[in-house]
Order: sequence, then structure tokens, then C-alpha cells
Amino acid sequence: MEYLAALAAEAGLAPNTLAAYRRDLLRAQDFLVRSRVRRWEDLTPDLLARLLADARAGGLAPTSLQRLLSTLRGLYRWMRSEGQFSGRDPTRTGARLRLWDRLPDVLAPADALALLDQPPATGWQGLRDRALLALLYGGGLRVSEAVSLRRGDLSLRAHAADAETGVLRVTGKGSKERLVPFGGGARARLEQWLAEGRPRLAAQSEHVLLSRSGKPLDRHRAFRIVRAAARAAGLRQEVHPHTLRHSCATHLLLGGGDLRAVQEFLGHADLRTTERYTHVEVDELQALHRLHHPRG
Repeated sequence: MEYLAALAAEAGLAPNTLAAYRRDLLRAQDFLVRSRVRRWEDLTPDLLARLLADARAGGLAPTSLQRLLSTLRGLYRWMRSEGQFSGRDPTRTGARLRLWDRLPDVLAPADALALLDQPPATGWQGLRDRALLALLYGGGLRVSEAVSLRRGDLSLRAHAADAETGVLRVTGKGSKERLVPFGGGARARLEQWLAEGRPRLAAQSEHVLLSRSGKPLDRHRAFRIVRAAARAAGLRQEVHPHTLRHSCATHLLLGGGDLRAVQEFLGHADLRTTERYTHVEVDELQALHRLHHPRG
């Protein structure tokens, strides 16, 4: 290939590096042939996502996937400099495509819902556990935020015109407050706990979630509740409260949520924190879905 010859002549790359680039290009070329694409100029971002997903499914390591993408970027830069390409570079998304050495620490939506349904809807303990899980997944709260929530922080009927909408006043990191919309089935579970479960305990505080003694639920017990629900749901991966927060944010983004809105929802001061936390960037949703989702 001309590109490889140019690299050998001008870049002074080691033979092993050139051999790796050649394998990358042959892999990409083979995929294009199988996809009935005859020219490099006809590669699209959508096809690139499929190519990377195909390579991953074929067992290519994350570092090798990153190199494959880098090889293709170099190819298109060279083609443009040689006047062989003038279109939009398919390897350039709005942000860098990041490839991790493990799947994002999130649950599939069906698994998340199955976990939420594990505690029984009867008895004070089952109602409390259902409320806790609803706060973690439905509200995207940190475990410390959930167990620190007080009854005065709840406005579950925030708008008379919209009986399905509620608001939580959450105190997050750095004692920063934010308002979190909280509605639907998650709000219904919290209301059921407040109406039917919490009054059965001799409450010794204004905290929303209580232990058997009537004292605030501690975060260590919250961890055990989440893990027990995950086991009962038959989930094999390790699940902890942050997994539910993480899953909530990722599912919002994959469902079309705006990145900045999710940033406010999670209480992140820096948008880049949200990007890292969710493993998703807006311009890469489709590519990441194909790379990581078992039915992508």
C-alpha cells in the first residue's frame, strides 16, 4: 500500500510497527469488502463503528482497537495531504472515541428493573429497600445522598397540574445542593414507604430511610441491600449503589438525554466528569452502543 510505503520512507517506523499497521489496514479492508464497500473514501462513521465492533467481537484487545483507529486516522490524513480525499474524515467524531479494557460498570435496563423488583412490596423492610433502590436508580443519587435525605427535602407533589412529578432537594459533594426531578414509579415507591412502612418504626430522626431501630439507615447497610437484591435477581456481575447511579445516567444518555441536563441531574461541577462517569459522549452514543451492547 502507498500509505505504508510512505510511512516506511518518511516516518522511520520500526518494522514491527509497520507490520502492525499493515495488519490493521488489511483487517479494515477485509471488513469493507464484506460490507460491499469498494473505496476508502466510502467509509462512514456508522461503518467505522461496525468495523470496531466487529474487531472487538473477534477478540482484538482494547489497546489494539485504539491502534486500529489511530492507523485509520493516519491513513485519512495522508490521503488528504496527497489530494486523494476531500470529504469528511469518518474517523473524526465530535470527541475522541475511547475504548476501555472492560465493559462500562452499568446494568442493562432490564436487569436494573429486575433488581428493583426484588424486595417485597409488603412489610416495612421490603418497602424501605424498594424506596432505597428507587432513589439510587430513579434519582441517580449517591448512596450518601440517599441515606442523608430528610423528609423536609421532599416535594413529591411539586406541581398540582402534574401529579406524576416530584422534586428532591439533595445535598451532594462539597455541601452543594441541587434539585432532582423524581416521578413515576420511583416516586410511587418512595411514597408507599413513607405512608405504609416508615410509620411502623419508632422514628428517632427526620431522615427518610430508617433502620429497624428508627435511626438513619447507614451506607454500609445500603450496600448490603443492593448486593442482596442483585443476587436475588440472578445478576452475575458485582453490583453496588454506584452501579445504579451509573446505570441511571447512562440509560438517560442512551435514551437521548442531553449531556448538560444529565450533568445537572448528577450534580457534577465539570461536564468532563459526566463524560468520564457515564463512558458516553454525545457524538459517540451509536458507536459505543455497537461496541458494548450485546445486541448492538
